[in-house]
Amino acid sequence: MADSLINLLQARTVLIRSGASIGTGTLIAPGRVLTCAHVLRKAVEAGDNIEVSLPDLTQPGHFIWSEVAENVHLSIQYEEQNRTTAALENRPNPPLTTEYPDVAVVAITRKEHAMLAFPEPDEGMGDLKDGQFLAFGFQKKDRELQRNVPQAVSLNYSGEQVDGIIRKLMFTNGLIRPGMSGAALMERESGKIIGIVHMTLSPNDDLGAYVIPLETIWTVFEKWKEEGGNTLFDELRSTAHKARIRKQYNKEYPRFPLLRKHGVKLIFLPLLLFLGLWWVFYHVGSIEDSGLISVLLVAVSISGKLIGDWLGEGGAAESGKLRNSIGNVLISTPFLVGLAAIIAVLWTFSSSVWIHGNSELEELPITFFKDTTLTEGNRKTLDPTGTTRFLLFATPFQKRAALVPEGREPKYIEVQAFSRNEWYYPRDFLLEPVVLIRFDPRFVRIMKRYSVQIEVEGSSNKEDAPSLKYIDSTLAGFGALAIGKRDLGIGKDRELEWKQFLQGQSISGTALENVVTHWKKIKEIPEIDLDIGDRIKVTVIRKKNDSILNEQAYSIRDDLTDKLLKFEFKKPNP
Repeated sequence: MADSLINLLQARTVLIRSGASIGTGTLIAPGRVLTCAHVLRKAVEAGDNIEVSLPDLTQPGHFIWSEVAENVHLSIQYEEQNRTTAALENRPNPPLTTEYPDVAVVAITRKEHAMLAFPEPDEGMGDLKDGQFLAFGFQKKDRELQRNVPQAVSLNYSGEQVDGIIRKLMFTNGLIRPGMSGAALMERESGKIIGIVHMTLSPNDDLGAYVIPLETIWTVFEKWKEEGGNTLFDELRSTAHKARIRKQYNKEYPRFPLLRKHGVKLIFLPLLLFLGLWWVFYHVGSIEDSGLISVLLVAVSISGKLIGDWLGEGGAAESGKLRNSIGNVLISTPFLVGLAAIIAVLWTFSSSVWIHGNSELEELPITFFKDTTLTEGNRKTLDPTGTTRFLLFATPFQKRAALVPEGREPKYIEVQAFSRNEWYYPRDFLLEPVVLIRFDPRFVRIMKRYSVQIEVEGSSNKEDAPSLKYIDSTLAGFGALAIGKRDLGIGKDRELEWKQFLQGQSISGTALENVVTHWKKIKEIPEIDLDIGDRIKVTVIRKKNDSILNEQAYSIRDDLTDKLLKFEFKKPNP
């Protein structure tokens, strides 16, 4: 895959020939070429022509355009280098005399051409230690091709050299050969120029380079402005120039270049994340519109971050092997296909059951079975103030599931496949209300002497007239009475509640166990049909004289009303 940063530089990097010398220049403004002064010094002193050419890389030896420079601005002076200091700092010995700041700008008549963005002087270069850098310029003539060959060189930052007024950056791990002087050095992550190549770091092996930093170049431009006659400093900072550069870059070096190559995949990734998170929050989490939208926007933002920072070809694609590898995985066909398959399975083969509670009810343990066999259940406590959620993984042919409240009959429900099934407890469960009357422990043994009368008063919306039932002494031996058409089982939680109550009544040990055992012996009265909202009155009557021993009334607000019938009486004579 072609490197778009190299493509960008190829259209903005020119070959400079002056007599027998060659160098590299960079187009930074209309009709302005930035290069090193030492490339031009001898030609300027001798009065020779300086030729600026943009090579045609598709045809060796040909040029897209070429012309003789009409004006040259040089900034050059000589500074003796301290070899002893260089040796102590364990860096290559520079030549005895160096040219600095070694900046030159060549003026040409051509104004319509591509240009390299030149950052503001106050933008700075940031931390260079972890960056990767690219220089693009020209060598001397290749022996086989007999032409000046352009080359791209990757470099790593290794430090900074300051001697007197001279400040240069040092880069290694790349071959900088004669002809590369003046080449722009670009930081891959940002795509910004940080300086121009000054000279090779080691003349013996051409390994690495000294680079004139961006700040130094801006200082030269500002000095030329102060000296009068040169408008380059203001031109580079003008809004019109920046807009022209931005327009060129949007076309040739987009922020997200991989969108052009992997557009479908890069759109597919956030789309899959969108669907996946939507499914999760729709089936499992709280469905608050604002929260859901926020999460989905975060998913898209994360995808955009991955695209921009990890997948940016020519920008971030080379910024780190780890990030580059992760980016490649994220847009790889196997990964996207696998992610799509997982989300498809979630959407296709799963439903959810939501049970909305009622704040007037108590917490109730409930077990959810994904089929009617009542095996492999998922047990949760029903939240009376919120919503209890069960996730159902089932085939498209599964239509029935079972919900079993503790101590009660299973509730078989019709499941809507691939969606969220909402139920309201107890309204949608159609559990028949039942009233459990537990007798005072002291009354159990003599129950055969009494009868129980039950009177039901219907709710205001009930058309049936009040019903009246009499129960005689058949309750002998039972410790509780269950009134209603539904079978009632007593679970461990209910037993624990009874024991805690008895302990509060100072009943413990064997006596406590005996009472609970009696209460679990329930006499069921299925003849009475109850509804939530009914009012029931229970009256205990002596058989001997039909006198009323106790009378209590209860309002049915839930599917299970559990009350203790207590008595205040004197033991009758035998």
